[in-house]
Amino acid sequence: MIDPQVTLSTVLEELRRGQAVVARHKDRQIRNNDDRDLLKAIAHSWFRSHRPGLAITTGPDLSAVDLPFQRILEGTDRFTSTRGYLKAIKEAMSQVRALRAHYLIPRGSTTSSEIPPRFSTLVAELFMQRILGTRWEECQRCISSGAHLAATVMMGGLLEALFVARANAMPDKAPLFKARQAPIDRKTRKPLPLAEWTLRGYIDVAHELGWITRSGKDIAVVLRDCRNLIHPEKQRSLGIELSEHDSKMFWEITKSLSRQLLN
Repeated sequence: MIDPQVTLSTVLEELRRGQAVVARHKDRQIRNNDDRDLLKAIAHSWFRSHRPGLAITTGPDLSAVDLPFQRILEGTDRFTSTRGYLKAIKEAMSQVRALRAHYLIPRGSTTSSEIPPRFSTLVAELFMQRILGTRWEECQRCISSGAHLAATVMMGGLLEALFVARANAMPDKAPLFKARQAPIDRKTRKPLPLAEWTLRGYIDVAHELGWITRSGKDIAVVLRDCRNLIHPEKQRSLGIELSEHDSKMFWEITKSLSRQLLN
């Protein structure tokens, strides 16, 4: 039986390869036959190799993942714009990450109340320890009461606080600013001060420095994007409504990432 995590990681790598090929084009349209053949092969790989194995596992409907791959495949029959390809690839990567997150949830997992971890291993200040413990408990109460968006927003805030704490705990912060993924000031081309880092920057650098795994990074990106649904216009434009499954899935992710950061 296939391992969905391995399969979906392979799909992501193929999409990244296609994204790199498209991104290097300076023309508005991709006319190069070799590059179009590569993109076609990536789409065919999903439909002919990866999807059939996933379809026989107990999992969610794959139709949402199919749509961007279908657009990539159809695009190779004509001179599609680089922008169109990049948009389809980005959506495909987002859908694949969300699908991989689904398979991280242990069978029979519940959202029953769990005691907060020992934040003291990372955070020395007692008041902040209490704040983090309270946030942990509020995440669970939001899920139990059906406040799925509120739960997701709380989880994003909790994780960001742990990333900040992990960074602050470093006696020598030079590795943070030397990291390839460190957020850069567009004017000075130098790393931003930590106070100006967002969750995106912390996720990227945390993976680069080995704080979290690659799969942890990819799925944290999904949680970060869904946290931004706190803005009503953002939610309206994307047409997304979070469900109980989503909040439970994100909670498993939050617990996993918290353990990695506290380790």
